Amino acid sequence: MADQNNLMTDSVGGAASILAKPGVLMGIQYVKAVTFQVVGAPTVYALAHERPQVAIKVDVRANQIGENAPNFEVELIMQCQGQTAPGQNGEAPARLFEAALTYAGIFTLNHSTAETFEPLLLVEAPRLLFPGARNLLVTLSREAGFLPVVVQQIDFAELWRNRRAQG
Repeated sequence: MADQNNLMTDSVGGAASILAKPGVLMGIQYVKAVTFQVVGAPTVYALAHERPQVAIKVDVRANQIGENAPNFEVELIMQCQGQTAPGQNGEAPARLFEAALTYAGIFTLNHSTAETFEPLLLVEAPRLLFPGARNLLVTLSREAGFLPVVVQQIDFAELWRNRRAQG
């Protein structure tokens, strides 16, 4: 049985149509820019006995493609620093590597309103991009000779709320 809120019947033609719900569709996703630097190679490998601890800074940008078009490029920008754990005797962690990644995608907004515009582009779109970006960071660290990093899920809704609160 159809949900009455989502299905309307045309009384003249009898055709059914789905009410327009705001949404975002992802087209392609791609690496826009990436750098990875092993700090102090080759001597740094003597310090890397365990999985690197990771500090990440994240930003999201959205730019409209074309005038009056529903298409946007959304960029997920991640700056990552891998380091050793702090020493047992209070030694500071040693930097192992630094990575900068801009992972982007082309998105199309459907039936977006003023209230849904920002959340779709700055919360939902980066949520869709994140698995690919995380996979690339894991692969880069592994290919650089380190145990693969663990990158936790990011709460893009909280990131967006914090950004709005800052003005």
